[in-house]
Amino acid sequence: MITPDLLQRMCHARNRLQFELEPPASVAHLAREAGLSTSHFITQFSALFGQTPLQCRTRARLERARDLLLSTDEPATQIGLGLGFDSLGSFSRLFTRHFGVPPRAYRRTAQPAVPPPGCIALMNQAFARDLNFGEVAPGQIKQDGILTPEPTIHHAHQSHQHLR
Repeated sequence: MITPDLLQRMCHARNRLQFELEPPASVAHLAREAGLSTSHFITQFSALFGQTPLQCRTRARLERARDLLLSTDEPATQIGLGLGFDSLGSFSRLFTRHFGVPPRAYRRTAQPAVPPPGCIALMNQAFARDLNFGEVAPGQIKQDGILTPEPTIHHAHQSHQHLR
């Protein structure tokens, strides 16, 4: 069983693997920080996150490379070497395995991914369009922020029933 404290240390290690580029922390160093032996750290990490620490770091670098290929004109070679891959060949081989096409072909054919809006973006859109996600009926809020009683809505079938 993993304790909440160990889980927190493992999540911290994963964040470092995903976001630190230079100098990258070694797995042995992250294991010591987590209070585990290197082999136990790798075992626990794999059980928690479904990938080894090295796979986690590689995947994060490949995804960062993909983003840079779509958002910059920097050559693929510079992107790969800048993200810590040993050579263009190893970068290209790993990129192709992960995304199904080589980096240059990916740049030519892929469209930039538009992330789904987060909570703040949705709230800003709602505010801009005066939406409130259904909590308050339109027209219920006055300028001073006070709610007015919800107006009674008569549906056609209700009015028709009263005529009989």
